[in-house]
This record gives sequence, structure tokens and C-alpha cells, in this order.
Amino acid sequence: MTTYIDYGPSPLHQGSRSRTGDQVDRQFVHDLLAVLGDCRLLWLPNLTDTTTSTERSRHAGTVTWSESLASFDTRPARLGSGAAVAFNGTDEQGDVPDAGRYSFGDGATDQPFSIIAVAKINDTAAKRTLLSKYDTTTSATKREWRFYVESTDVLTFALYDESTGGSIGMDTDAAIAFGDWALYGATCDGGGSMEGCKVYIDAARPAQMGISSGTYAAAEDTASLVRVGSTQGAAAGTDFMNGSMALVALTAKELTQDEMWTVKELVSSYFGLSL
Repeated sequence: MTTYIDYGPSPLHQGSRSRTGDQVDRQFVHDLLAVLGDCRLLWLPNLTDTTTSTERSRHAGTVTWSESLASFDTRPARLGSGAAVAFNGTDEQGDVPDAGRYSFGDGATDQPFSIIAVAKINDTAAKRTLLSKYDTTTSATKREWRFYVESTDVLTFALYDESTGGSIGMDTDAAIAFGDWALYGATCDGGGSMEGCKVYIDAARPAQMGISSGTYAAAEDTASLVRVGSTQGAAAGTDFMNGSMALVALTAKELTQDEMWTVKELVSSYFGLSL
């Protein structure tokens, strides 16, 4: 007679309580990338990062910080199975070198793309940037897209046609809630109209309206850096994030609302949040 020994389920399938931290982290990144598809940037803070971070997409790009994360006014802290970085709203931010994968227009047509950010934003009556590829250096502007909270406290996603100065986008009708963690999302269908842009908060679409200015044909591939937590102003950085961020992602895909919901569930579990 053959004797079978039941060793129980594999440790990799017993949930986060029985996995190592590395296993939980790898599984979260795997599951998230499966939803995001052609992910071009995935920044997840690491408590051991100093002046640079390596983002977690297959491109493994480098985020260079304005100073060592350990020297930020508030040191990075554990958040569930992940970590969060607090930004002081004045000079703390990160830069990602320009690359074609971060541009979604060729001056004639746009491509679909989406941005997500897990953040807790403070109300400071000023613009607060989540992620941008937007540079207004005097006489050398290089504007493509940005995802931010306006000084009027509305969540805003905007695309720019640098050659015409035109723009399109979408923002929420009402002010967002401040001081609580949320999953913020923005999507573009690549159609070149404001109606093809959407913004999300915790996988829901709040009341929102299209915004446009001038003539917009399509975004262009400029040499602007991608910036985490800021934009480039006429002579210096500006619109700095005031609050904390635990994740930022950029993907060449228009995420559906169902996919936003899946991301929300993954994020809530990994960071120990109730979004």
C-alpha cells in the first residue's frame, strides 16, 4: 500500500502571512504588471534607496532624487508590505531621463496610455504634481503630459501639443478629498480629443469635465524628463508634491474601469489600505 504524506499547501499560496516579504513583493509586482500590460515605468519605494531608485518595469529605469531619500524632511516609512515616501512640497522630487517610451504622440496621432498613483495628498492651495513630462523653461518649452491636482483642488490630467500650444484633458468637477490614501488614475484613448481622457479615484469615475485650449492635433516626443512629484517651471522646479506617494506607474494602455478596480484591490492588499 502506498502511503501519501500531506505536506499542506505550498508556502507561495498561503497568503501574505506565511510568505516572506520578498515573495509578497514579487507576487504583487507580477500581478500588477499583468494588469498594466506594456508598462513603461513602475516606481515602488524601497527603504534602502538613497539618491536613486530602480523602477520595477522591464525597462529598469533610474529615478534620481533631488537628495537622498534618507535626507528628505520625513524619512520613507513602511506602508503595509510596501513603503511610502513623504514629499515636502517645496524641493523634494525625482527625475527620470527622457526616453521615447515615455512619449505617446508623434505630432500627428496619439497613442493610448494610462497613469496610476497611490498617494496621500495634503491641501496646500497650490498645484501638486503626481507625475509629469512637462517643461516650461523660458524659450525652450517641452510639454507632453502631466497628472496633478490644480490649485483649485481638482484632479487634472492634461496632454499638450507643443508645436501649437494647444491642450486637452479632463478634471474633476469638485475638489478631491485630502489627507487620505487613494488610488488616482488617468487614461487616454489616443483619439486626440478631451472626451478620450478620463480620471479615476479609487477605481471610480467622479463627476468630471473635459478641458481644452487652442488647437490640439497630438502630443509630440520632446526631450523633457519624466518627473515624480514636480514639473519644470520657467527657471526651476515647481508644483511640488505635498504629501506621500507609495507607487507611480505609466503604461502604454488605456486601462478600463474593471482593470482600475483590479489594481485597487491589489494595492489595497499590498499596502494594507482600505481603498
